[in-house]
Amino acid sequence: MPSYSQEINVDVNSNDDNAFKAKINENKNDQVKYMATDVANNGAPEGLNADQRLAFALRDFLGPANMVLADDGPSPSSIEQPMPFIDETVDTEDLMQSEEEPTQNHETDEVLNNAACRLRRWRAASRKLRRPRIINNLSAEDECNGVVKTFNGGHTDLADRLRSLAAASNMSASAGELLSLAPPPPAATAPPSPGCLLTPSLADQSCAEYFGSSPECCADSSGFKSNNTAGVPLPPPGPRYKLATEGALRVCCFQHTRTVVDKILGAKFFRRWETHILSLLEDHVVSKTPSGLLERPISYSCMQEVYCISRWDPARKYCLRIVMPHGSLLLQANDAYTRDQWYYSIVWRRNIIRYRNFLTKSVRKEVVLKELKNMVDFAMTTPLQDESVTRAPLQILTDLLSENKDGQDWEEWAENVTSVAAPLLAERCVNGELCALLARLCQRRPRSAPLPALAPPVRRVLTRNVDFGKAPTARQFVRDYISALSAHNSGKNLVRRFVQVTHGSGAACPHPRAAPNLASVALAAIDDRYREDCSPHRCDDSELEVLCFADILEHMCEYDDWLVVVGGVLQPVPFSAGAMKCPRVAARLGAVLERLASDPRCAAHTCVAPARAARPSPPSWLRVTAPSDPALSLPHKQLCQLWGDMLKTLLACCCKRKSFLQSMSKHLPDFVIVALTEHPAALEALCLMLEWEVASGEQTQLEIIAALQGTELGQRYYKDLCERQQTLQRLAQGGPRRLALPVRATDADVAALLDAGALGNLECLSLAFTSVTSACAHHLIKLPSLRYLNLWATKFGDSGVQLIAEHLPRLQVLNLCETPVSDKGIEALSGLSSLRRLNLNSTKLSAEAFEILRQRLPQLQEYDIRYTEAW
Repeated sequence: MPSYSQEINVDVNSNDDNAFKAKINENKNDQVKYMATDVANNGAPEGLNADQRLAFALRDFLGPANMVLADDGPSPSSIEQPMPFIDETVDTEDLMQSEEEPTQNHETDEVLNNAACRLRRWRAASRKLRRPRIINNLSAEDECNGVVKTFNGGHTDLADRLRSLAAASNMSASAGELLSLAPPPPAATAPPSPGCLLTPSLADQSCAEYFGSSPECCADSSGFKSNNTAGVPLPPPGPRYKLATEGALRVCCFQHTRTVVDKILGAKFFRRWETHILSLLEDHVVSKTPSGLLERPISYSCMQEVYCISRWDPARKYCLRIVMPHGSLLLQANDAYTRDQWYYSIVWRRNIIRYRNFLTKSVRKEVVLKELKNMVDFAMTTPLQDESVTRAPLQILTDLLSENKDGQDWEEWAENVTSVAAPLLAERCVNGELCALLARLCQRRPRSAPLPALAPPVRRVLTRNVDFGKAPTARQFVRDYISALSAHNSGKNLVRRFVQVTHGSGAACPHPRAAPNLASVALAAIDDRYREDCSPHRCDDSELEVLCFADILEHMCEYDDWLVVVGGVLQPVPFSAGAMKCPRVAARLGAVLERLASDPRCAAHTCVAPARAARPSPPSWLRVTAPSDPALSLPHKQLCQLWGDMLKTLLACCCKRKSFLQSMSKHLPDFVIVALTEHPAALEALCLMLEWEVASGEQTQLEIIAALQGTELGQRYYKDLCERQQTLQRLAQGGPRRLALPVRATDADVAALLDAGALGNLECLSLAFTSVTSACAHHLIKLPSLRYLNLWATKFGDSGVQLIAEHLPRLQVLNLCETPVSDKGIEALSGLSSLRRLNLNSTKLSAEAFEILRQRLPQLQEYDIRYTEAW
């Protein structure tokens, strides 16, 4: 075992430029001498001198260096990671040996660590003297077959650097190379090196945050559950910058100083500054005026180091230094913001080029994954905000996944790459090609795909305004991801949790596009499965992969804001006959219809009714679930209950109108079937058909009466109908022609008045300035002779106007001044062909609705539209 001793004397003296001078005694060439007390051959070739044998022995004892080299240069993370200050604490994880490295000799480690400790003490002594010194990143050159490889700042500890020098057979480096002066420290605005910001992957955080406590998806690639909630790489605090492309900067170039004469000649008084318009291209930096110092382009690959200069004279501040192999280049900006913008832009382009070359040319997968992690952290911590900054890392990730797609181990490789790139996928929108690759991964291995890492990009696709017609790969990606969720043992719970997270924890979803996108993905998946299925349905296991999309529609209806969206999407019944013939799909659709039928909002429950008469009439859910000829494969009893519930909600709200019952007259057998089950909604509808004379023909009326008398509850409904008919007969016997109610009259007063006496001859009724609402319209339609109706300054709304427009066709004068009616109710007045005078003063009338009303009412002679949009 060879042992080495070294004597190094350091003299810390003050000087003008605050330089650090190291003198090594008894060495006129300024070289460090290593004296071996016991040097063995250790299998070294013959013909080597003492220094070469010493380096060969050190190489055998120390093993390979920690730096991994590619064919074209060192690793990007090794280049960009500077050595910390000597008196700083070094992370122990960075000093751990890899699994492939052999165990190193303890005596050698002790010698190297002692040297590092001595340098730390020198650093502390210089601080006490108030003369700060910074040990520069150790550099050396290795010449092999005419190719020079430069190591600059590749390690985080002096011991690691010395191991690399020993492995490179360059232990005879001079003291000036080992302990060279470092450049001034970065400015306060410059962030730490990206290689030092190594934080846990976001996949560890998003799995617990996204999927809760699900065991299948909370576990990361290492097999343990993550509890990390604060390990996301973040940019440094401060301003954000656009990627610099062109700008005017002052340029100065000087050689590296080796002697006092060179230092004097390189002083600021002898420097020549030039103004250039620089352009940052993809591969190099060029000047718009190629002359002087920038006559030739500067390639990013030849830049050894880039940093901001903080210790500078007041007249030459806001400078950048670019260290080149044969000198340094100073770039001066007008302000600190411009300087930092150019600094981050140059560092970005330089690192992206190196990462791209390294990741695409490396063969060892573990090395690629490590450097991919470094690239992701670098992309996440940069303060640049630009489209190219977002696009470049994703393109590198796409190229990695595109390699060897037909190989046998592609799925495992894609899982590892996706898990490492989880923070990047969580913060960036994926492109179409990357969506196709991630979808392919979910298809190939659904149970082992890194679902927590894929959750953020899926959510971004759903919450953005994505046109699935132009981006079919995005919809396929979401679809395959949901199928992968359902393939797990707890697939139902995972799908439910996915819908819950996509909606958010609030009462309303903050993303308006999430519900339509998710519903369209579910409908497309169901339609693709049953579109060409024309044969009689038979349930099999192949339907299990489609049932999760029907579950998504059912889970979406659990949220009130999404229920309206789902109802609007399902209103035209966008399912094929094969899908509705499947009992398992039909059961889930039945739960969705139950939720829609029980919602009191018109925007939700009107989705089950037929479409408007002005539009083409697609099949409605009332027709699909008709008990006489159902298209939805549900049990007969469940169909009758569902059909009656939908009818009940419609009649209780906005569809208790003559026109609705007329449109449903073809479904009279369904009314009769549901009425025989004693459903109140069907019994009420049959009574209204008799009362409003919707059922034409004596035979039809007899069928309705027989259905009402077939059950005990129906007999009570029919008895109440007969009593109402007798009241109508008493009303038609006579009474006054004009009537005005007092100001304090309410809807109850109107009902009591009509039930009290005969008002069959009433032609003029004034309810002006009363408290009546649209609820009294059901009583007003019992006055067949009514010609004049005054509703000035009442709360009569659109539903009441629609009802009187259907049941009072002889109305000639109508006053709706200062009422809350809108275009929805005013459009219904077009059915009053006898209307002569109309007052719409101070209403919500629009110009378009008024033009339509004038065209449909040619006999309208007088109208008042003041203080409206149509005025």
